[in-house]
Amino acid sequence: MSDQPTDERQALTDPSSRGAPRAVGELHGVELLTEIATRFYLHGDTQIRIAGDMGLDPSTVSRYLKRARDEGIVRVEIRPPRRQNADLGRAIADRYGVSRVIVASAASGTARSTLPAVAADYLGGLLRSRMRVGVGWGETLSSVVQFMEPSAVTALTICQLAGGLSESVPGIQGHELVRHVAGLYPDSRVQYLHAPSIVDSATIRAAIMSDSSVEAALATAAASDLALVGIGPMDEDATLIRAGDLDRADVLRLIRLGAVGSMNARFYDIAGKPVTWLDDRTVGISWEELRAIPLVVAVAGGAHKAEAIRAALQTGCVTALVTDEEAGTRLAG
Repeated sequence: MSDQPTDERQALTDPSSRGAPRAVGELHGVELLTEIATRFYLHGDTQIRIAGDMGLDPSTVSRYLKRARDEGIVRVEIRPPRRQNADLGRAIADRYGVSRVIVASAASGTARSTLPAVAADYLGGLLRSRMRVGVGWGETLSSVVQFMEPSAVTALTICQLAGGLSESVPGIQGHELVRHVAGLYPDSRVQYLHAPSIVDSATIRAAIMSDSSVEAALATAAASDLALVGIGPMDEDATLIRAGDLDRADVLRLIRLGAVGSMNARFYDIAGKPVTWLDDRTVGISWEELRAIPLVVAVAGGAHKAEAIRAALQTGCVTALVTDEEAGTRLAG
């Protein structure tokens, strides 16, 4: 359904509602070019009709339309379809019992065919007005939200699924992402979680969790209709490790316990079973709460993340995965 007001839609489709055509003598320079371009590109009038109404030759109208493009009055944007490897996606979904797997194809080589763009396109099709949306953090999700576009969706509640990072580059923190997403959709609100993802001790976590604002934020996150999460490997590329939230001793202990990846600041082993060693220091929704969200969309790609993605698909939390061909071929193999 169009998001244009009824009177505006009528003006674009019903010639009688546009008012009488303006004579060329009444218009000059940029105003003339704008009038002709508006009638041709927005109203759908033919060049012959415009010429007849305005007392011009059709060739003159064509020349003016070219000038309108050359002078930037009219901008033409060509947006190739975002490529997907549908066969590979179906094979992965069938193998791991996931409802939907979308594999971004690199064949077209355009920016809009990349993993973040494909993920943003998929998410845009899932959003509905008044939906509650939980968002994680990280570089991949940051790239995804940058490709998301405004639409007719309104009144979303956007919340953080886990606390923030200690140190990181600007733009990947959870509070930054939820603010950006909320800004795309009118009348949306943000529920911030003012706490770190991982703290130094269970005592500190208990104190934080007793705060009423933290309790309310996590309750809102647990009630999400849709969750957007990233997947991190257990190597130096992982956001939690690079941000300094985990020291070397933490990482080595997690690896000894079998951790191969993390999702929403929670760790899991090769079989998708939780590695709970840091749970009493983690501020975020629990595994059970994440699993209870109706639609959990995980976005991750790259060959180096294939093992972590494979295990994440076995946690029982992920209902849809958006990945790329590098990771996808390894998941299907």
